[in-house]
Amino acid sequence: MKIIHFPRWKEVLEASDLSESLRAGYTVTLRWYLSWCGQHAQGCSVESARAFIAWAEEEKRPNDWVLERWREAIRWFFRTAQAQRQGVGFQEEVANEPRGAARQPLGPRSNDCGVTSRNQRDWTDTEGERMAAKDANERQILAVMRRRGMALKTERSYLGHYRNFAKFVGLKDGREMSAPDLKAYLNYLAMERAVASSTQKQALNALVFIAEQVFESQVGEIGEFVRAKNRKKIPVVMSKDETRAFFAELRGSRLLMGKIQYSAGLRVSELLRLRVQDLDLERNQLVVRCGKGGKDRVAPLSERLIGAVRDHLRAVRKLFEEDQKRGDLAGVYLPEALARKHAKAGRDWRWQWLWPSREISTDPRSGLRRRHHVLDGVYQEAVRRAAIGAGLNKRVTSHTLRHSFATHLLEDGVDIRTVQDLLGHKSVETTQIYLHVMQKPGAGVRSPFDTL
Repeated sequence: MKIIHFPRWKEVLEASDLSESLRAGYTVTLRWYLSWCGQHAQGCSVESARAFIAWAEEEKRPNDWVLERWREAIRWFFRTAQAQRQGVGFQEEVANEPRGAARQPLGPRSNDCGVTSRNQRDWTDTEGERMAAKDANERQILAVMRRRGMALKTERSYLGHYRNFAKFVGLKDGREMSAPDLKAYLNYLAMERAVASSTQKQALNALVFIAEQVFESQVGEIGEFVRAKNRKKIPVVMSKDETRAFFAELRGSRLLMGKIQYSAGLRVSELLRLRVQDLDLERNQLVVRCGKGGKDRVAPLSERLIGAVRDHLRAVRKLFEEDQKRGDLAGVYLPEALARKHAKAGRDWRWQWLWPSREISTDPRSGLRRRHHVLDGVYQEAVRRAAIGAGLNKRVTSHTLRHSFATHLLEDGVDIRTVQDLLGHKSVETTQIYLHVMQKPGAGVRSPFDTL
């Protein structure tokens, strides 16, 4: 896969003879594409452009002319980069990409397009985020959050809320954050952006934390503001026949990943972060470490999967031994406190990822090269394509497997408290959402049309 390098694209675009409106449209599209590449740890290539167009088409459902305008902006990017650096004819390949064509999931790559790449989305951070920080305010925010040991997703989320807030009010100095500005921004999120209540609450928490803990200023009483509506969504659930059809479209390790996620009712993050020692094949169960809320729990593992899991472990063990022989790789990533306490644990077989990536990555915190687990985007793309291949008329994601796990258990007569424990829900009210979608033979309400 040829990676293209074009960090001066915006400068070149501004100096081009394109119309002002066209330059503005291209700028928006290319920033969107480059941001997508950074979030998915992709380099700028034919493959990533195809994947981006497919994702944008699926996510936004644009008109044909809008989709073609996006393609044309990316063609310009590759065409101009080729002229400047004598690259390959990327634009012809992107231009000839048919709508709805099958795409292959892409592994993690470094982004060499003028944007910071998160080489592995859920573990890299420091250098990329610091390079992305536009001013001293953002660097100060990141420094405080890093000292407090906050989760990487929290850091990115809080920084994103601050950037949006600063842009909305025209803020230049974080020490000037005020209650009226916060109130105006929260009203804007609820009334114009129509965000969910959880997003508005997160924005409030993030901005108050930044004001008080980072810039050491008291914003004062914010007062009453428009509250975003708390919309409760019915989960998307597959029937058992649909689940069988879905699995028939998966192959290789992705098939085993999907079956284990459904078998144990795991979140995608819990699935990807499984380590070898988390499996208890003799008792047909696995342990979820540090799930949502920092809680551990035990989840069931189907007896029918034991043989496939053993075969997979043998393949992973072979890859692990090859890495050990190389001598230029550090051990597997471990939380900082654990790594200090058990310095050699990273090279212990028991701590290895159950789903190791095919790619070697550089940890930006330490600069060490090591093998991380597969990216969630790669697995999510396999799930999406499998649902399409199975002909399902539902928007199936990896979380649909967790929803289906809970619903099918309830339909089989398992009591709701047990399902709550298996899912790791704090409150049974969260689990009760599945009662609305489960089939209840004999006890459910029949449509009056059935007896008309």
